[in-house]
Amino acid sequence: MTSADPPAGLSPSSAATGRRQVHLVEMTVMPGVRYSTVLGYLQAAAEAAPDLAEACSFTKHVYMQGGDAFEAACAKVLGALEDPLAVAFTVYFWNRPSTLELARRVKERWPRCRIVIGGNDVTHQQVVFTEAPWVDVLVHGEGELRFRDLLRVFLRHEEPITADGELAALPGISYLSADGEVVTTLEAPRIADLGELPSPLLGNTWTDEDIAQSRMLVYETNRGCPYSCAFCYWGGATNSKVRQFPMDRIQKELERIVRIAANGTQLFIADANFGIVARDVDIARHIVELCRRHNKRLLVMTNWAKNTNGRVVEIAGILYRAGLTGAITLSAQSFDARVLQIANRRNIRVDNYRRMQIQFRAQNIPTYTDLIWGLPGESRATHLTGIEEAIASGGSPVIYPLLLLNNTDYTHDRFRDDHGLRTGCMPCDPGNTDLMADVVIEHSRMTFEDWLSGMAFRIPLTLFHKCLLRSTLRVLAEISGVRTVDLVELLGPFLREGGGDDPLISFLMADYTRAWREPASFNRDLLYGYVGRPVIHEEVHYQAILRRMVGDKGRAAHYARAAVDFLYEALMPQGRPLPDRADLDMVTDLDLAAAAVFRAGIHGKAEQHDLALPEALFNLLRRYGDVPGGAPAAVSSENLVHVRIEVPESRTRYPFSAYALSVWHGSGRPLHDVGMRLDVHDHRTGRLSRRSRYHPQPGKPPAAPAAEPTPGEGSLP
Repeated sequence: MTSADPPAGLSPSSAATGRRQVHLVEMTVMPGVRYSTVLGYLQAAAEAAPDLAEACSFTKHVYMQGGDAFEAACAKVLGALEDPLAVAFTVYFWNRPSTLELARRVKERWPRCRIVIGGNDVTHQQVVFTEAPWVDVLVHGEGELRFRDLLRVFLRHEEPITADGELAALPGISYLSADGEVVTTLEAPRIADLGELPSPLLGNTWTDEDIAQSRMLVYETNRGCPYSCAFCYWGGATNSKVRQFPMDRIQKELERIVRIAANGTQLFIADANFGIVARDVDIARHIVELCRRHNKRLLVMTNWAKNTNGRVVEIAGILYRAGLTGAITLSAQSFDARVLQIANRRNIRVDNYRRMQIQFRAQNIPTYTDLIWGLPGESRATHLTGIEEAIASGGSPVIYPLLLLNNTDYTHDRFRDDHGLRTGCMPCDPGNTDLMADVVIEHSRMTFEDWLSGMAFRIPLTLFHKCLLRSTLRVLAEISGVRTVDLVELLGPFLREGGGDDPLISFLMADYTRAWREPASFNRDLLYGYVGRPVIHEEVHYQAILRRMVGDKGRAAHYARAAVDFLYEALMPQGRPLPDRADLDMVTDLDLAAAAVFRAGIHGKAEQHDLALPEALFNLLRRYGDVPGGAPAAVSSENLVHVRIEVPESRTRYPFSAYALSVWHGSGRPLHDVGMRLDVHDHRTGRLSRRSRYHPQPGKPPAAPAAEPTPGEGSLP
């Protein structure tokens, strides 16, 4: 059974079939998800064994865990149980509390039922038996073969007390013995040939309905990571050779996915480094061909290869030109050499990073750069320098707090002591109190106040660099010689003072800081009221401030002009060269015209704006990719480029909350997501013509809201 199935869809009872019930459970934070690759592999591996297929019936449960959904999920799982042999749970940091509570309720109702848990967060974490003594078995690492072996032991031993001898012979598990001791067996080898694992997609493990009705499908083409980043579960805990599923199997599985999945489904390729092996290019081409053949458009998401290479550029181009992907991740986390050394991370070289930004811009493919705030060795100064590197290269920095994930080097006591790590159990984002994590809030080079300041910095960075004044800040930074991050730093007090004397903005900025200091003080209903419906429960303070600033055309102009006035007043006493204010106001007009894309999602109305920019400043913006590239623009006798901004009608159907978050995460780009027309030279005739030089990619799916976190980079997607 999956999250949308009614009770009538339960497997036949044990009494009716003579088979013992086995239930598989995953608690998710992603709405609309019915499919779990983990549960699918566990069931497929077990059912491939004839003895288990005959002895057991399998039922899968994928349910939301947040708010009232948790109690509903518990009721559905408990209502489906009838003297179950075992209930197995997959555990991540985001679902650990809810999963263990549900497991407790299962054990309380059915004491003889074996509770089995596994997953990234609990592997090698035997402390879970103290935290949750109702757990019977903990599986370490890959669970498919271990779970199959466990079921055979459970079938032979109805009473857990008699199974100790056989459990001790199974590698890769810990269990609570009959005398209450935790026993850990020898480590199990990784599965060398992934082709030995039965496919959950090529049999009856998942129905067509499960696939068609899940808004996200997580899919693996390989397992393993050759890197050893100290903050990351994939590399830090495994540092393993990349093992690949057979290519013919991948082709067949993808064919079924694309044929059945609904248009707009997110296909998340959960490889640690997609693009690291040559055949990934062929996989991308296969997905494009399948979508063409079945007239489907999926949104392909993935974890791109960490030390991003030319192959990633090629794959990204293949998917982007087909309208199947949005922004591409350039995964940096930090640009500071000392920080990267502490993290044991081989990062993308700065010169290669800049070169790749140029290559992506040449294909008009958006990128964003992941940065983690809170890495040991990182000061606020080095962090700002890293943000500036991303901006100066034409990129879009996306900043996450550092989460301390189990089974990474950062969690070792000696490492924590050496670097003075202090953590707090808090929401990864004040707007989503259902997603708790162990967040690093202090270390030897970062005080708690530094950390708090760095987290708050993300709001003016996104509001002004990504939403309202990107082009204006570019021109001001280029002419004055002041870094963009320093201009944004100046705009922090501007927001705290009300962004032009607006008490609501002052309140929201103060409340954001208070929400980090005192997570329990977050007033969800109040904040959501300022965003409007529908609202995605993420970065709600940012959404509320942005809506306030851009929701009315006149108010947006007021905030933008006031922010520029604020910067001029701060820079003039320094004797910095500044652009002519009239010229800069023309650039600000361009930013304001692009901000109409937000209003389209708020009011359901498209807008059109005609404006002019100085040629030199327009070319500067093109060079950095802030505005789309194209043919040389015609220049009037006043050295002006005339531009028409047209918000596509499709944007009126794209909700504000979803688009605002796509901009936060670097995939939405207001100046690229509107249509831009300008006078250009026709080199064949020598005449000027009004041509559409750029429109958003037709039919491209909207950028998705943040996905459920993965254990890869110690950060949220």
